[in-house]
Amino acid sequence: MKDQSEKPLLSASVVLLTERDSTLTSFATTDSEGQFMLNPPGNGSFILQASFLGYENEYTLVKYTGRGIDLGTIILKERSIALEDLVVKGELSPMIVDGDTVNYNTKAFKTKEGDVVEDLLKKLPGLEVQRDGSVKAFGEDVDRVLVDGKEFFGTDTRIATKNLDADAVDEVQVFDKKSDMAEFTGIADGLDERTINLKLKEGKKAGYFGTAELASGSGERFKGRANINRFSPNNRLSFIGLANNINEQGFSMDEYFQFMGGLGAVMSGGLNLNLNDGNLPVGMDQNQGIQKTWAGGMNTSNSIGKKTTIDASAFYNSFETNLISNSSRENFLKNGSYLTSSEAEQLSGTGGVNFNVRLKTKFNPFHQLIFRLNGAVGNNRLTNTFSNSSRYSEERLINESRGENEIKASRYSINPYLTYMRKFSKSGRSLVFDSNLRLNDNTSEAGIDSKNTLFEMPPIVQVLLQNQQMTNRGNSYSVRTAFVEPIASKKFIEFSAAITDENNDSQNDYYDIINNQLISNSDLSNWFRRDYISKTGGLKYSQNNKKTRLTLAMNYESALQKGKINAENSDFRNTFQALLPSGVLEHRSENNGNLILRYFTDMREPSLLQLQPAVNNANPLNIYVGNPNLRPEYEHSFYSSFMRYDAFNFRMFYINLRARHTFQKINNAISINDQLVRTMSPVNTPSESSLNARTEFSSPLKPLKIKYKITLRGNYSQGKSPVNNLVNQTNVFGKGLNLSIENRKKEIVDLLAGFQFYRSDSRFSANTELNQFYKEQTIYAEGGLSLGERFTLKTNFDYQFLSQSFSESTYKVPLWQASASFFLDKTRKFRLTATAFDLLNKNQDINRTSSLNFNEVNQTNVLGRYFMLGLSYSIKGFKEQPVNVIRI
Repeated sequence: MKDQSEKPLLSASVVLLTERDSTLTSFATTDSEGQFMLNPPGNGSFILQASFLGYENEYTLVKYTGRGIDLGTIILKERSIALEDLVVKGELSPMIVDGDTVNYNTKAFKTKEGDVVEDLLKKLPGLEVQRDGSVKAFGEDVDRVLVDGKEFFGTDTRIATKNLDADAVDEVQVFDKKSDMAEFTGIADGLDERTINLKLKEGKKAGYFGTAELASGSGERFKGRANINRFSPNNRLSFIGLANNINEQGFSMDEYFQFMGGLGAVMSGGLNLNLNDGNLPVGMDQNQGIQKTWAGGMNTSNSIGKKTTIDASAFYNSFETNLISNSSRENFLKNGSYLTSSEAEQLSGTGGVNFNVRLKTKFNPFHQLIFRLNGAVGNNRLTNTFSNSSRYSEERLINESRGENEIKASRYSINPYLTYMRKFSKSGRSLVFDSNLRLNDNTSEAGIDSKNTLFEMPPIVQVLLQNQQMTNRGNSYSVRTAFVEPIASKKFIEFSAAITDENNDSQNDYYDIINNQLISNSDLSNWFRRDYISKTGGLKYSQNNKKTRLTLAMNYESALQKGKINAENSDFRNTFQALLPSGVLEHRSENNGNLILRYFTDMREPSLLQLQPAVNNANPLNIYVGNPNLRPEYEHSFYSSFMRYDAFNFRMFYINLRARHTFQKINNAISINDQLVRTMSPVNTPSESSLNARTEFSSPLKPLKIKYKITLRGNYSQGKSPVNNLVNQTNVFGKGLNLSIENRKKEIVDLLAGFQFYRSDSRFSANTELNQFYKEQTIYAEGGLSLGERFTLKTNFDYQFLSQSFSESTYKVPLWQASASFFLDKTRKFRLTATAFDLLNKNQDINRTSSLNFNEVNQTNVLGRYFMLGLSYSIKGFKEQPVNVIRI
């Protein structure tokens, strides 16, 4: 289907009606090439109606006899009625499936002034914004967020979603972005990344736009946010900045939480390392404590001629947290259990700069070069004041530890990448060469000051006063080459080879502080070097058809892991080999449906922390020791997904299934002595399995003028954890439901209400009496009211119920927020907003964790009730396009 200028019409509607009574029998929309396909219900005479907004309808009489019919090209003519006089009443199609891309029309999803892209994404069917700001699309993690097809602050997906205004976005596109090689050659290789592209409105693509906001409130709360964007057809420049002490971040916190989950957590009372043992947290998210944030950055994209593009960004962030926590834990042994209690106050922070550069040049249709440079530099600090104790019962105290630890760390990394690709004169033949280098350096210094008491007869008191200096330097390089040869029409064979060499040097120097002098502790000091060399060769078969893409591959990997401990005759050397099969099948059906099947295998080497046999005694009651004899994990993973959208009835359905089975799974073996001192060390366990399923269905109920969404999810995991040489197998079963209802016409009133439920059951082989469950239930509601063109009210309310089998109490957390905004001028540039957070002053942070060998309840300080008043200014410096009002 095309217009009069022979341009294909995307998302035009095609309806097949019976000739006798005009009953609807089939419906379709056109793809990016203007093509469509309909399936008549049987033989007979039909009327085909083709329509597109702004064009005259076209009707064609079709006589179907069971054989395929090619209708040729259908030309639609533009309506002769002037748009200024035209009012179209109807409904926008909220989403359209075009091949492997899902397009959301933002006009069909009501957002309010001041909303950012994240608020828009929460309204889109199939998309889910997690508590940490990351996004899932149809059950898969989103790896990239692009703006008009270009990178925006590198690979940090949260910067675009948390800082760009929702009002600037015309379409949200979700698709699996092909690798650089697949995009260059046009041959699918199965190395896709789930991607969101924010397509800007036409008026936002030339000129400058943005928002500036300042707010202040009770309890010395403040907030500032600004983004300024200057776009032109060939160049883009964006500046963003934010500052607040209300626990809002506009960027990824991965580095901070890695620090807190590593060195920082080692210094806490509970040694809450990432043990990978199937912990099941319930309750609140990462917004714990009182957080203060300062951040800002710049992003630019430039086209140099027709062959070269440069994308670059730099981002600075400073983040501080005051966290006060209290926890109680029941630890399970073979013949009983014991209790631990912890209190801690942590003052932590991080600051640093991340930068990204990407240069892409296409010398000619046969040669392309891509250069990337990523880097980061920063520092972290943590002061932890703690008190821990362990007992067999409420009366009998076994041990106690009190103290204050302090750590300061700095880091830098730089990672250049180079990719060269070439096509040959023979169609389908191509060559690719990849190389990358990684350099990183991490240094830290810790001060340990603790008093530890073992309540024996008589009690033993140990005072630990140490200075610990740690340095970790690493570098790695990898080189990969691949050659693709066509073997038949749309069928290809790829030959590939790769080598990776990674090495680390880690130096831990421990000093006892005696009479203010540093005395080296040779028993704890440790030097460790690790080299990991991997060589891979592989063969891949690809088949690309219009509706189906198939990729099958087999790789062989041979790895050598070697190292040295304390520069003595304590070398270790191990070799590993594995066959790594994989496969990807993607099929697009005729009626807006997509099916994806993926199977991968992977061999994952142990981390440096897991390998290094250094004793970490920052918490003397919880000791961690690495294991240089670990073997790599070998994992099978399978993923399947099916999605279908009915553009006529606005119904969307998707289901996905993910399964993993890992051999030689690395878990922590725990040894607990009579004084309840825990020592943990990673070991290879035979296997671990997990299974996750999720399905979602959304549809309008037109007679009631509402739409609803139902989400079901389930999960199963099985793992093993050795405690005092007893291997306990844990099976975890989980199931969840999310049901929401909202009104469809949102010009004046916007209402949404829902219920969310999740339950998990854990079963232990070592002692079935310890089997347990937990439940999380949430009732939530959101509302908005627009009074005229200037005044808007918003409110949302969450009521969370948390309960667990090992606790008789049910925690109830109601959280109510509200805001009112008013435009001060007719141009809608100045907006005054009053905000209230936690109106009931009942906010809590309760985090319950069920693990293979313990149950824990942890409560932290949270942001309480506050009120704010703010003023925002909408920056508009582009020429407005002539507006022809079409009301939908």
